[in-house]
Amino acid sequence: MIFRPAPLRAAAALAAVFVAARVLYRALFNGAGTGTPVLLNLPPLRLPAPYAHVVFLGPVSAPGLWEAVLSALPIAGMILAFGLLNAWVDVSRGFVKLARGGPLQGIARMLVVAWAALPALSDAAASVRLAFRLRGERFGPRALVPILERTLEHAARVAAALELRGFGGRGGDGKGPDGGTPLVVRGAEFRVADTCIRVDSFAPPRGSVAVVTGPTGSGKSTVLRGLAGLLSHVDGGDISGTVQVGGLDRAAAPPRETARLVGVVLQNPRAGFATSRVRDEIALALELRGMAPAGAKDRVLDVAERIGVTALLDRAVTTLSAGEATLVAIAAAVVDHPQLLLVDEPLADLDATARTRVISVLDALAHAEGVCVVVAEHRAHTLVPVADSWWTIDGASLVPGAAPSAPAHEAVGAAANAVPDHPAVLTATNLSVHRDGKPLVRDASLALHRGEIVALVGPNGAGKSSLLVALALGTERGRSAGTDGGTVDGGRVTLVPDASDDLFTRDTVAGELQAAERRLQRRRNGARFESGSAAARLTRLRGAARMPIGHEHPRDLSAGERRILAIALQTMDAPDVLLIDEPTRGLDPSARAAVSSALCAAAEDGAAVLIATHDLDFVHGLGARILPMRDGVAPATEAPPLPEPFVPRPRPALPAPPSPVVREPSGTGDGQKQRRPRMHRAAELTVLAAANLIALAAFCWPLLAAALPQDATAALPYAALAIAPVAAVAVVVSLDGSVRSAHTVALLGVLAAVGSAVRVASTGVGGVEAVFILLILAGRAFGPRFGLLLGAATIALSSTLWGGIGPWTPFQIFACGWVGAGAGLLPRRVRGRAELWMLAGYCVVSSYLFGLLLNLWFWPFAVGAGTGISYVPGAPLGTNLSSFLLYSLLTSTAGWDTLRAVTTVIGIAVVGRAVLASLRRVKPVSGSVPGPGGQAGHSVWAHAPSASARKRRQLTP
Repeated sequence: MIFRPAPLRAAAALAAVFVAARVLYRALFNGAGTGTPVLLNLPPLRLPAPYAHVVFLGPVSAPGLWEAVLSALPIAGMILAFGLLNAWVDVSRGFVKLARGGPLQGIARMLVVAWAALPALSDAAASVRLAFRLRGERFGPRALVPILERTLEHAARVAAALELRGFGGRGGDGKGPDGGTPLVVRGAEFRVADTCIRVDSFAPPRGSVAVVTGPTGSGKSTVLRGLAGLLSHVDGGDISGTVQVGGLDRAAAPPRETARLVGVVLQNPRAGFATSRVRDEIALALELRGMAPAGAKDRVLDVAERIGVTALLDRAVTTLSAGEATLVAIAAAVVDHPQLLLVDEPLADLDATARTRVISVLDALAHAEGVCVVVAEHRAHTLVPVADSWWTIDGASLVPGAAPSAPAHEAVGAAANAVPDHPAVLTATNLSVHRDGKPLVRDASLALHRGEIVALVGPNGAGKSSLLVALALGTERGRSAGTDGGTVDGGRVTLVPDASDDLFTRDTVAGELQAAERRLQRRRNGARFESGSAAARLTRLRGAARMPIGHEHPRDLSAGERRILAIALQTMDAPDVLLIDEPTRGLDPSARAAVSSALCAAAEDGAAVLIATHDLDFVHGLGARILPMRDGVAPATEAPPLPEPFVPRPRPALPAPPSPVVREPSGTGDGQKQRRPRMHRAAELTVLAAANLIALAAFCWPLLAAALPQDATAALPYAALAIAPVAAVAVVVSLDGSVRSAHTVALLGVLAAVGSAVRVASTGVGGVEAVFILLILAGRAFGPRFGLLLGAATIALSSTLWGGIGPWTPFQIFACGWVGAGAGLLPRRVRGRAELWMLAGYCVVSSYLFGLLLNLWFWPFAVGAGTGISYVPGAPLGTNLSSFLLYSLLTSTAGWDTLRAVTTVIGIAVVGRAVLASLRRVKPVSGSVPGPGGQAGHSVWAHAPSASARKRRQLTP
């Protein structure tokens, strides 16, 4: 165990506040006047009915204050004890252990996903903050929209990763009736929305590498997702014809049931990691199928050594480079020795060294270990030395293709390094940038000239992105400014960052263009200009490429179209310098040509264009001047050393193909776990209702005491503290079956991470509960069950994050859960502006009820005995009720609860429409896909946009 002082410090502060509050209550309500000497002789004031039993003020004596302090010490000591417990116990590791099995596996796995999503959420917030600064906008409530979009995209990727690793599977041995044939496709069609890809025959053998090529949007990812089972069981698509993996029918077997047969590496693997450590990520598939920890540890060490990632095992996944993340994703995909490995765009955003290493690993897996490897890749020429067969998408069909030839660009590149002789529009001298004490850029000097295109090239980690940000912010609003060292001088500079989607904050392309025009008008001090200029700018940049500019969501565009839209938005004000980071990530030749035309058009308009890229083919095709960068130095004076060839260690021996025997998937042998049946719905509803009623009784125990015998009154507070956590456990156990879907787990997890971050960030800001905005909107979008779980998960995760777990936690869990569930119970047919008005009214009601409930159970402990507003055992209900209402009015209702209601209503008004639209675009619908044997399967994503929008999102990176 590792001691963490932060929870103990927080507990000490909370205990001190509690003691001070107890003393204040005694002084204000005539409870600190016993004995002498009298320190303050305040006149007592008896309040009018119905508070006639309450005396305000009164004398304050030293013994009375000391007695108040002593009366608060037991509860203050309990707070310190729980702080010490939180300091020593790592609850997050407990989530990992619970997720390996048992009655809380689904909830615990969701909390693991949430914990792992916190660093990604921090990165998303930082990236969106930078994007807003680059747009010239203030980072405010509207920033929640792109942060939430990134969060939901992360949820979709994590959901796919969990499904592919076997989450919710039945625990079979994973072997089909034909273990020697990894993949057979005959006369098949892969359909999603209004797009259909036909495959007449595709059966790559064991021990081979098959490469699938084709332009962006042609259907490469659709085919791979169809083979993986995601298309028909997750994406809402359909498969017909013969598609078998290991002898199992792909249409009938969801990905979770073939996790041991098929390993999958999706695009951008860093965004789909479901754990926080490399070791846990590789072991995830083994944990999900119930392998013993000792065996899983040995297996992880073995595969890490084979792939060459042993040194990364104890690293956080957020610290991995793009190449390291790809290797870790491959290790996680092959840890269970699959027959088939599907890899989507593994070489995107990798430098030459990382590309060589990934290709070597894929080569060894196929030709040394006998795995059937299928790769979809744009940079196909780099795979020529290892590929055994070539396939391409032609006319909506997968057909045999030919190996591509390496592009010729040497002649163009040789003539492209001449420096223009006219004056520079941007000059940087000896620029240095540090972050957290680590040098990112050092001694960088460059000059950019009007109308030229310059390419900043170098390996991963060279500092290219950091240099672009320093250049963009160093000349913000045209001012000369220094960074950590050196100077940047020049005209207006704009940057299209690597995460260019963060620049989009509206829900339509037309909305983005109109917002860009309004920003430009503000920059020009309200000067009028021709409407439609943004659309005209986009039309010029896109050239011959066709793209929608109407009511399509910006994130539903293809990768190339999103890049061109971002360039158009950032060049509305005719900047002197355009900086763009990784302009060709994940683009096929036609999409790269469109982006190339856009960059050339910007240069023709007089801007100096600087791109940071690994794509030397694209650079030479542009005729760009090359500026090498290495180890933070630009221009680099030394050539990078040639990488040492990496030779993966193969497995000791290839296993012989098993005999074609049909195996039952429900075995309970070693490494298999029996799937726990879900509680019957009637029983689940009964348990839920009973647990919530018991919890409500625990909240209201001070008022229920009047109905109980006097002998039981003394034990009632302790009974309430005991039954609240029991009720919480009952609710969680009954709802655990609701989170068997990988998509529900992922969505709950990442939204709980958002809620926890918001809650922790607003701690100490009295009454500002911004987390209510998320709970209410998510409950409204996904229903009461989801809202209840999200509220509970948010409290559990945030309490773990800051070490605030204690007897109060179950009460907070129920109160926040009821806020989310109540939003889901509102009338479903209300839409549009009326829906926002309804939610605003609910915000006010729920804010006050939330405060009253949390005050009610804690009121006797907070005030203690001996004051005019104290809880009096055995007193009439009216007396205790009036005392409580006065206590709540003075301490919460008139202040914190009112502020909570106001801020939540403002949040709903500002971002409610956009956030609801984002949530409804990825709404999980339970039971939409039939599972094996005709039973209802797990949830799939239901998308609100048009069929064409869903097709674009599915087919493009």
